Amino acid sequence: MISRNGVNAVGDIRKTANDLISWMKDQAAGKCEISESAESNMDCLHLETPYAKAIVTVYYLEFTICELRVMDRKDENVFYLHFELNDIDHAKSLYSEMLECLLKQKQDNDIHVLLCCTCGLTTSFFTMKLNESAAAMGIKMDFEAVPYDRLYETAASKDIVLLAPQIGYQLKNAKKILTDKAVFAIPAAVFSSYDVLGLINFVRDNVNQQEEEKTAQSEERLSMNEKGGSVLLVSVINMERRTQLAYRVYNGHEILMEKQIVKETYAASDILDVIATVLTLDPEIETVGVVSPGSFIDGKLTYEKANIINFDIRNEIEQRFRRKTVVLNDTDAMALGYSMRERNGAETAFYFLPSGEVAGNIGMSENGMIFGNAGHMGGSQLEGITDIMTFPKNPYALAKTPEGNVILAARYIAGLITFTGCAHVAYYAKMIPDTESLMKELETIIRREYIPEIVKVASIRDYLYDGAMYYIENRKDQ
Repeated sequence: MISRNGVNAVGDIRKTANDLISWMKDQAAGKCEISESAESNMDCLHLETPYAKAIVTVYYLEFTICELRVMDRKDENVFYLHFELNDIDHAKSLYSEMLECLLKQKQDNDIHVLLCCTCGLTTSFFTMKLNESAAAMGIKMDFEAVPYDRLYETAASKDIVLLAPQIGYQLKNAKKILTDKAVFAIPAAVFSSYDVLGLINFVRDNVNQQEEEKTAQSEERLSMNEKGGSVLLVSVINMERRTQLAYRVYNGHEILMEKQIVKETYAASDILDVIATVLTLDPEIETVGVVSPGSFIDGKLTYEKANIINFDIRNEIEQRFRRKTVVLNDTDAMALGYSMRERNGAETAFYFLPSGEVAGNIGMSENGMIFGNAGHMGGSQLEGITDIMTFPKNPYALAKTPEGNVILAARYIAGLITFTGCAHVAYYAKMIPDTESLMKELETIIRREYIPEIVKVASIRDYLYDGAMYYIENRKDQ
């Protein structure tokens, strides 16, 4: 353990950090190229493979901050976090996770192409021929074929998605849902003749076009100068089959800092690392807010997806950091933010269905207040209701396709309408491309005249932050 008092007393923090960097170098030796650089207030360790690069930066401030980053061949962050360097074992654990991520990027050197048809049979044969030809020609592409009902769960790890002519009618929806992917229909002449070279050239031409249009993100360092914030708001968002951890620092309504932590898995310690780092950089912050999926009961968080069970996060933050702490369910925050921003505080029900899930989450707000506790109604709680509901097929199979997501959402929203009589429903479900299909499904359950206004939102982040800030501001004196 690096004690703050001990470090200040003996002044040897830089030596301790350099010993840690030496250990990091030993762990990476023989696995990647290693170099170092230094400035007056920081030391950097650079690791590089043919497929990705990593940077470890140790900042020497009043206290010591360590920043870990991995960028892939597209210069996109695939791993990013920062933490106060006061526990060597914890630092080694996070570094090992970063190094594993760096070395795993060698699997992502090729261009990954997904072919999709109705049942996967015709594209499977074509894929076999494509992989054989790409290997023989030394072309760094690999191809995989899936049936339509596995398209969206498989596409997350691919660079390009190609739809066979028989499902070409799905192209519009696929482009709306897979917004971060290149999605194309295979030319009928190429597909019908199994023209291997023609498809490889088709992929290559479109990859080149995508690269020309792409602007690489900068290697932005952690800001050391933004101070004077009053509120640190940490958000955990369950979406895209993974969890995102991000934060903002506010001074009033001005955003002073905004970052996103990029990891494959999350734990409660990641939230605490963010808080510790930001409060070290900006000790003037008075209030900490945490917004998360799952249930909050008396400040205790249960979020099973991250293996967090009954963790007294509010008390932990208040005792450790001596800051007033406010905790809030994510969908509650979205409902409150949407109501205040779009409806001037009018009654709003908000339904959030993350990709790949069967139930989703529900929150309700009116006049700046949250109805009940939606933190008790989300995630695993709603999934329990799934077991007693009737679906045309297995709900976990429905969660894999846009058509299935429409069926799932319609049933939960129908229940919301029936039991609450809400006048306005906003929803976010990336797998549902438009509201028209949802309305048609709802009309098979509820008569049209009883269905309230239903609006699809394009993004949830600003509603979440707005709602959380409004909630915090109205509880500062409590």
